[in-house]
Amino acid sequence: MKLIADSGSTKTDWALVDEEGKVVMTCKTQGISPIHMQDEEVLQVLKSELVLAEQPQEVYFYGSGVTEAMKPRMTSLLQKAFLEASVEAEGDMLGAARALFGHQPGMACILGTGANSCLYDGMKIVMNTPPLGYILGDEGSGAVLGKLFLNGIFKGSLPSAIKKRFLKWSGLDYNDIINKVYREPLANRFLASICPFISEQIAEGEKYENGSDELNEAMALYRVVLSNFHAFYENNLIPYIQYVKASQEDISQLEPGVKAWDSSLGEGIPMIGFVGSIAHYFEAPLRNVMEDEHHLHIAKIMRAPMEGLIAFHAK
Repeated sequence: MKLIADSGSTKTDWALVDEEGKVVMTCKTQGISPIHMQDEEVLQVLKSELVLAEQPQEVYFYGSGVTEAMKPRMTSLLQKAFLEASVEAEGDMLGAARALFGHQPGMACILGTGANSCLYDGMKIVMNTPPLGYILGDEGSGAVLGKLFLNGIFKGSLPSAIKKRFLKWSGLDYNDIINKVYREPLANRFLASICPFISEQIAEGEKYENGSDELNEAMALYRVVLSNFHAFYENNLIPYIQYVKASQEDISQLEPGVKAWDSSLGEGIPMIGFVGSIAHYFEAPLRNVMEDEHHLHIAKIMRAPMEGLIAFHAK
């Protein structure tokens, strides 16, 4: 039996898989982060919240809090919880890459509340543009989309009708929003929680005829989403593309000591894939930016990585 975990800050998805790759059971527990939790708290989740039909022989844990520095600690905690199993703890970025591409190369991206990306050679992460969080970076994320939206409704670049509908939908006023962003914890989650409204408004507005106020309002929101994905491409993906092109065309352009992209991985720019709710719900504008404008090949868009991780570890 193999136990696979995909853990974020709020919840962990678990899947118990047999030798043939068949899912025996799935369940959820609270999120597990070795950065924010004490050892006893992690073990409490693993031993009390996680109730399995059978004990696994192999455990694969992917988590947003599993940095290189935290891998040994998370591995040790898993070993204490699963005494008879071999264990592996990795970050969620490698989990996304494995889920999207298996053992093939590609540019793997996470677009959820936050954003992250990497260049993956089919075995390991070769490059990772630092996401920097929603204040300094996280372009393409739900938090940044929420930030762009609020900027638009309060500074007037978005139609006033959208502002009116949003304030009614959210039950908040200007002061409430300022308080949630600047004075309450988890502002990034609040900002990302605005995204369902944006998605709904675009879908509703697209039902109307050309020239209608409703369609014009939807298109204004659509352009905000496009700008978020443009910023993600420009600030996060261009470094990978430049690196691969330099490796293939002129290695003298590479920084001293930087190993060139392996030519055996194929010619041209690797395909790209996305994991996360923002990529899933805003697939159309995402394809507009990545495929239509920048001519990248999107291999997959997945709301969550678990299905891909099960396929990866079944082999």
